[in-house]
Amino acid sequence: MVRLRHRAGMAALAALLALSEARAEDPRIAAMTELFAKAKAQFRGGGYAESLATLEKLDAAARAPGLEAAREKIAPSVAFYRGADLAALGRKSEAVAEFKTYLASAPASRLDPSMYPKPVLEAFAEARDEVHQSSAPAGGAESGLAEAYARFRATPASAAAADENWADGAVRFLMTAEEKAQWQGLGDTVARAEFVALFWQRRDPTPETPENEYRAEIERRIQFANAAFAQGEKRGSETDRGMVFVLMGPPSAVVTGSLKSEDDPIQTARAAPGQELVKEVNGRVTLQSVSLEAKSSERIQGRRETWRYRRDRLPPSIAYNEASFDFLTKDGYGTAVLQREPGALALLELAARPPAATPRQ
Repeated sequence: MVRLRHRAGMAALAALLALSEARAEDPRIAAMTELFAKAKAQFRGGGYAESLATLEKLDAAARAPGLEAAREKIAPSVAFYRGADLAALGRKSEAVAEFKTYLASAPASRLDPSMYPKPVLEAFAEARDEVHQSSAPAGGAESGLAEAYARFRATPASAAAADENWADGAVRFLMTAEEKAQWQGLGDTVARAEFVALFWQRRDPTPETPENEYRAEIERRIQFANAAFAQGEKRGSETDRGMVFVLMGPPSAVVTGSLKSEDDPIQTARAAPGQELVKEVNGRVTLQSVSLEAKSSERIQGRRETWRYRRDRLPPSIAYNEASFDFLTKDGYGTAVLQREPGALALLELAARPPAATPRQ
């Protein structure tokens, strides 16, 4: 499950640090960063009332004039930790309200059961159910992910993004084998900066205009994925859901449900026909085929999440009317693991192709 204790905290601290770099002369942002880190540490240590009090101080500090941008950036993460504190203190209804505020910006988030007290897990699950029920059309398909992306406002990307780790991030999903090999051979900052500039230039659908719409869209998807799909210390854009989101964009619908035995790859493998030695009545030993029973669906703790794309949301490079991707979550298997079937992988390969330039009129 998504380890929001790290994700929410890291997202808020990263936002404050970015603001601190842009406004180093304002010590109030540094104070906000310290307060958030303190509240997070208090929650980890079980000091829920103390953590809640620290968050109240942070709220008061963030209401100062001139800090509107900082307040907006950290609001979802603060809402998450306030909800966790309230739930742990037995104030469930208040906790659910805070979690719903958080989920408005990260609708696909889940909690790791090993990292939170049971009251926190229960309040978060209730909030998530309410959010998804309110945004789900008939048939159980959730439209909240696409709606959240439509509301998402990305921060301007840094121009100095050509360090040696640039190709290790989500952009690697777009790189060709030749480009990856070229990147490995670059040894200085100037060469890397030139490579990055040319990389995006090749993918500019309207090279005659000053803006590269494709780059702007990909960088926005990466920022959203980092906020919505993080797992522990792993960035959201580098998870399986993040990879699909970066390449495909927001799905038309998301459908979730319980994982049945026939859908579970581990149980399917265990239930595959096998062979065993059998001693017959006459004393002979023979090798016979046997069928194994999979565990019943009631005993399996897991979820299937399916992203469905209609024609209007598919990349131009994919000439299909619809497409879908399945993610499975199960203890011992992983969190939102993409089912890498040949068809799904072929679709992602098509989506990664550079867009064709728009002809001049």
